[in-house]
Amino acid sequence: MEYKTIKLIREDKIAFLYLNRPNVLNALNETMKEELIHALKEMEENDDIRVMILTGRGRGFCAGADLSRFVEFQESDKDHRKKSRFGSIDLPRAFIQYPKPIIAAINGPAYGFGFTVTLTCDIRLASQRAKFSCAFVRVGVTPEFGSSYFFPSLLGHGEAAGLIFTARPFDAHEALEIGAVNQVFPHHRLIPEARKMAQQIASMPPTAVQKSKELLRHGMQSTLDQVIQHEAVVFLDAMKTEEHQAAVNKLLAQIKSKRDEARRSNKSRRRQA
Repeated sequence: MEYKTIKLIREDKIAFLYLNRPNVLNALNETMKEELIHALKEMEENDDIRVMILTGRGRGFCAGADLSRFVEFQESDKDHRKKSRFGSIDLPRAFIQYPKPIIAAINGPAYGFGFTVTLTCDIRLASQRAKFSCAFVRVGVTPEFGSSYFFPSLLGHGEAAGLIFTARPFDAHEALEIGAVNQVFPHHRLIPEARKMAQQIASMPPTAVQKSKELLRHGMQSTLDQVIQHEAVVFLDAMKTEEHQAAVNKLLAQIKSKRDEARRSNKSRRRQA
């Protein structure tokens, strides 16, 4: 599929997914929505891809929903009787159910959807130029994209309520302080650092990484007793995989090699003595 509003680049087990409408700060429109769903499915089915980096083209990450979408809806449904495409949960579900790790590399302003989409990602890295806002009430709408679940889970109810009710903007350093992002970097280091982290994740056994993501998501929605039971089942399943056996054999070989090297070194020192 040839994309018009996003750009997908594959690079050694890593997929770079760019929001690509820089002239409108990568605002979300219907085409971008459909293309994101398609790209996520495509990368889910590609066994060569182990990690995805989500970022934006130009000076912004994403300014939120394209305001022209709201205008079109108001004009086409003045009596508010039609079923709106705004009610679709296909896009948030595509992000939330994506089985591989997603790193959000937030390169600039991230407002509304531009902020909430990062909450569905597993790791959030921000440029010092990044700015955030839960801008929903400012335009008379309410939080979406699972943010009323993720935001209080990350920050606590009080912090989330303050930012949502006031729609006030905040910068990358405040985002780091309150736990909305994992790390903040100088702008020129953002993508290299995201790539470095993605490479480290991609070097790990992929099934174990994906199952770990599944466990983290399961744990967010379960009781402690449910968590430990599910963990035990998944752990035993992982022990049966060839991936696990290969990783253990590799580790044992490394340990043996270090021991042999230590023995040779000790023998050499005794001879010299």
